[in-house]
Amino acid sequence: MMGTRCRLAFAALALMAGSPAIAETRFASFTFENDIFAGYDQHYTNGVQLALLTDLDKAPRWLQSLSADPQMVLAIGQRIYTPTNTDLVRPDPTDRPYAGWTYVMGDLRTRNGRTIDHLSATLGVVGPASGARQTQNGFHRIIGNASSRGWDTQVRNEPTYMMAYERAWPDVWQGTLGSHHMDLGVRAGASLGTPITYAESGAVFRYGSNLPTDLPVTHVSLGPPRDGYRGTTQFGWYAWLGLDAHVVGYNEFIQGSTFMGSPQVERENFGTDVQVGVAAAWPRARVGFTLVERSREFVGQPGPDRYGQLVISMAY
Repeated sequence: MMGTRCRLAFAALALMAGSPAIAETRFASFTFENDIFAGYDQHYTNGVQLALLTDLDKAPRWLQSLSADPQMVLAIGQRIYTPTNTDLVRPDPTDRPYAGWTYVMGDLRTRNGRTIDHLSATLGVVGPASGARQTQNGFHRIIGNASSRGWDTQVRNEPTYMMAYERAWPDVWQGTLGSHHMDLGVRAGASLGTPITYAESGAVFRYGSNLPTDLPVTHVSLGPPRDGYRGTTQFGWYAWLGLDAHVVGYNEFIQGSTFMGSPQVERENFGTDVQVGVAAAWPRARVGFTLVERSREFVGQPGPDRYGQLVISMAY
């Protein structure tokens, strides 16, 4: 099993670097997550990701055999974490450390009857090599904000490797209210590796018109969003409410570098995400916005964090 996982990770990178054949309908999805949407500037403060839906027909046969879906998602992204007070050169040792993460991800999806399985591999780097310091302070200069002063203390350079599996049941219940439709989906999964190891489960309730077959706009998780929008037959919209619970076994963004010393705090082992969002979907485009409230991630954190997620998907 481990050999298969390693081949999946390296094949995802090879496909990212090469020029695989693209299906007739292909989508690009851009995800922007930032706490400024919720009036904050702390902790998980920024995330960006570009995900491309690509065809598998030129991939190795063993990789094709892992999925009944003819397409896979390839993504590149970056995440930025900071303490609450970014004016301090020596940050508060009881607060979350500075950390940056840049990664590439491959995700395979298989739909079998009423279930959807996802198998993902992510490779990346944590630390100064992620470029998170330059991204945050460069953006702050553009908008006229002060630079964050404590980046010299950030989590050190380390490569990261992560495997994730999830099973979703997108329509365990369906109903109508007037001329509109409702449904309830549930999901459960786990992620193993660095920089984070965790298990989670959750549920999503949607209400709207002509509900597309995707789960909500994109995947909200401790790990990278797994966005693989594949279009819909007609225009639809929906509002949605989600609740996820997770058990965390390791979090390098909280606990510091795996193999060398760095600032760290004690992680919380259990947590929740509450999500509320809206989305509009067309056959060749989709846009959505979600607000997320995440429970405390480390011991001593004063309260939950909030951030917003904007997702735009377009056929190309």
